[in-house]
Amino acid sequence: MISYSQQTGLGNMGNTCFMNSAIQILCNTPGFTDYILNDIYQFDINLINPLGSKGEIISSFAALIKELKSRKQPYIIPNLFKKTFSKFYNIYYGNDQHDAAEFLLQLLDAINEDVNLIKKKPYLIIPSSKGREDLVVAIESWDVHSQRNQSIITQLFQAQFKSKIECPNCKNMSITFDPYMMISLPLATKKNEKGIVYYLLDEKFRQKQMTLSVYKNYNFEWVQNEIKNQLRTQDLVFNLSNQQKNIEIRPEDDIQYLKQQLQHSKLLVRPMHIQEIQVPYNYRCHTLITHVNQEFQILTDIITIVFDFRTKIFEIYDYIEKNYNHQFKCQFDLFLESNSQETEQQCYFCHKQYCKYCELKKCQHSLKYYNNCISQPSFQLNFIIKWYGQGVPITFNKEISNQKLQDNEQFSINKSSLTIYDCLNFLQQQQQLDENNSWFCNQCDQHVKGIKQLLLYSTPQILIFQLKRFKSSDDVTQKIKNNMLVKFPFILNMAKYVTNLKLPNDYLNGHDTNELKYKLFGVINHYGELQEGHYNSFIKNLEDQKWYCYDDSQVTEIQLQDIITEHAYVICYERQN
Repeated sequence: MISYSQQTGLGNMGNTCFMNSAIQILCNTPGFTDYILNDIYQFDINLINPLGSKGEIISSFAALIKELKSRKQPYIIPNLFKKTFSKFYNIYYGNDQHDAAEFLLQLLDAINEDVNLIKKKPYLIIPSSKGREDLVVAIESWDVHSQRNQSIITQLFQAQFKSKIECPNCKNMSITFDPYMMISLPLATKKNEKGIVYYLLDEKFRQKQMTLSVYKNYNFEWVQNEIKNQLRTQDLVFNLSNQQKNIEIRPEDDIQYLKQQLQHSKLLVRPMHIQEIQVPYNYRCHTLITHVNQEFQILTDIITIVFDFRTKIFEIYDYIEKNYNHQFKCQFDLFLESNSQETEQQCYFCHKQYCKYCELKKCQHSLKYYNNCISQPSFQLNFIIKWYGQGVPITFNKEISNQKLQDNEQFSINKSSLTIYDCLNFLQQQQQLDENNSWFCNQCDQHVKGIKQLLLYSTPQILIFQLKRFKSSDDVTQKIKNNMLVKFPFILNMAKYVTNLKLPNDYLNGHDTNELKYKLFGVINHYGELQEGHYNSFIKNLEDQKWYCYDDSQVTEIQLQDIITEHAYVICYERQN
């Protein structure tokens, strides 16, 4: 499992394992290492950039990389490089422990300024979207960034986020395209929630109760996607209601809000069957949140039918008789949901002050007629079908694959680990800002709790992820570490998670592609707690293409099955061209 290696390590000068692990990653980064070893950097050193070190950092770093690659000794002490870097970033004076991801970002930024081909950075205004196409605004934003930053770092390590913030009141939206060098992936905190019940009507499903293993900081959009994945269908309608009113759930609503609503409500999930109909005008069908009264709960099936307002009542009866009554073999009546309770007016049909449902007899009147009769006409009418009899549906499809699904069958979605794809999904969820992070809406002229979403518009040649394992605790001086295993593949497919599959410099000229795959080449691991932890790195060596564990001065070969662990903190990929 472990064998001796001729690779060169880096000696620990106290608590400098964070620095050693990051340096070894850059020492084996495709494209970047050749830039150093072939002395190309010397032609790019910017001696007048006030944000740089006039070449001191890149020169000291290059000397260290060349010494590592010479393999003249088992390990070397990076004392000169540390001294040079600390001269410009004095936080690294001494032997204190620091964050490896933060150090890696600062080192890349320092190198960018040292070899920046822009001698004098112009002052430029970041373009706004103003309703224009994303590609146009993204190109303009990248052009602004490129007029201030042109280096091997921007070429290899940088791409663009697409950031959206929407005002919940006036729907005013701000869209910006911002450069990044590292993607910080949030980890979800798992929490089991029970009693979320889903009713399904389908040839392959009957009433089922699903217990989800949900995450505290996820939102309803994640719940929807998880259910769709488990049921292997995208065509589902999600309705939430209680005995008093229908409840609106937005995709960005968090789990805590959903949990609060479910204390007195039921979440109904059913397949959505779409039937093509011809009408002389455009009709938009919205998701309907249906109230299910206690007396109507003897049935396990929820039926959705969409009718034109010109449809007559007797035609609805005939349609139900023809298409649904064979399942139940019993008589039924149609009831119209009234809004007299909400308006505190008499019901037009039964003249009661607080009417909930009124029976509709077979007649020639159309739905439009009844809609005009109620106190507050709407674009839709809601009906209840009351079946008389036991209302037990006949057996649906008897051949239900190899696994027989029983009534009220209960199953769980339990996750003792996450995947990097889970983290990417969570990263790009909509989230509502709180009062402490409100956004100023220039149309409402006030600060609002905007709905924010961060999307990956493009990805760079070298893709670096940081797993956000540390979060603040009640003690502001301490951080709590999340040690959950995050599984990541050796070949990462990013096509589903990125809007523009081209590199930023190739938005207009690059070849169109449907694939966006990355190869794993390095992992920085963290062990223990933040202040008293230890870093090492697993890296695929550029020369012999073998994987090694670089643990300060010790370098040993490592097997593929040992690379993915719960200690992974920074994950590095190279784009496959």
